Amino acid sequence: MKITDRASFGPVKKYLKSRRYAYVLVLMLWLGFLYQQLTSSVSFEIPIEIFTHYSSLMIYLSLFGLSALLIKFPRWTIYVSLFLMVFVHVIYFTQIISKLDHDEFSTRDAAVETTTQAFLQGENPWNDTLESGVPATTGPASILFALPSVLAFGEINWLAFLFWCVFFMILLIGDLQEKNNTFPILVMLFVIGILGFTHTLYWSLEELIFPYLFVVFAYWSIIRHRYILSGIFLAIAVLFRLNYVFIILAFLMWYGINKDFSVKILIKIGIGAVIATIIILTPFILVGGRDFLENNPFTLAVAMSSVANWPANNVFFRLLNFLGRNFGEEWMRAIKLTIVIALMLIISLNLRRLHHPFIHIAFAALLSITIAWISPDLSNDYILFIIIPAFIAISLARGETLEANLIRNRDTEVD
Repeated sequence: MKITDRASFGPVKKYLKSRRYAYVLVLMLWLGFLYQQLTSSVSFEIPIEIFTHYSSLMIYLSLFGLSALLIKFPRWTIYVSLFLMVFVHVIYFTQIISKLDHDEFSTRDAAVETTTQAFLQGENPWNDTLESGVPATTGPASILFALPSVLAFGEINWLAFLFWCVFFMILLIGDLQEKNNTFPILVMLFVIGILGFTHTLYWSLEELIFPYLFVVFAYWSIIRHRYILSGIFLAIAVLFRLNYVFIILAFLMWYGINKDFSVKILIKIGIGAVIATIIILTPFILVGGRDFLENNPFTLAVAMSSVANWPANNVFFRLLNFLGRNFGEEWMRAIKLTIVIALMLIISLNLRRLHHPFIHIAFAALLSITIAWISPDLSNDYILFIIIPAFIAISLARGETLEANLIRNRDTEVD
């Protein structure tokens, strides 16, 4: 049942009006967040007035939400207060914190803005004339989607704001579709700031996770048998950042193992992918010409994929370092890909009854950034690459499963 179907509006309306819901975990998280706000002091070197306004708004919204939770207001009142908390929190970080002095050391948003400006000036965004020190791993789709924001504001902060709003709408849709009470828990984990959310917001790292929105759109398309449209969205995700090729592979493994996959379906997905690729790459070929063919984010990504240098903090990484020293970087590229694909296939076979691909994708994300696309220091910059699909997977969990295994609350209502 999909909430976009007319017949589904009745059960969704009943769910939102319900006054019976599991609330113990949400209550604990909400009380912890309220205490965090009540005891917090000025942070991030911002004016005291701005911090006071932010903290006061979050406290008032928390008190309203807690009151609604304890007095048993309809579920929709709690969800409204939660969404307003997300709105205030994201505005605070994307429009205020992101403009503080530390932003000059944030390379992810700078990479998008710099490459977009170069493209607007008629240059190949990935040639040697770009500002030194800015990693040009930004994909062509990222530049095209950043164009309106860069033209209007000279930055992508509002694009980051839009990403978070759409992301939480996706989580809300998952909750309403499955009636699983997950939205409050996921929102509280976000605003509390654990699991890398505060790190990502502070350093403006959203560009690393923008493509997940298109993976969700591809999922919605493919379950409705719109295969060409699904292929378009999958190609857009890869054209944001090439490491999403592992995410797309996990997506296709899920569909190929769980559904009635056929060559005809694969061809339709491929047609959509080709259409998107031609449309997105054409402007860059016209602007950059031969320079684009030689200097682009894909050649850079392939070069980075041969790196074989893991932290020596566990037996598995030590084994990979041993293989790298003895086989060399070029052989290690093949070895890493073989290991990652084999593990992804094993995971997909074990999760073959799952109705969505996002647990497969979370595992693929973990494998890609720890084995295939290794960062020598395994930076926290990439943690949401794993957490975002995990959150989407939680929002899509079947209500009956949560009731049996997680919630165990006699007041839980699963329609």
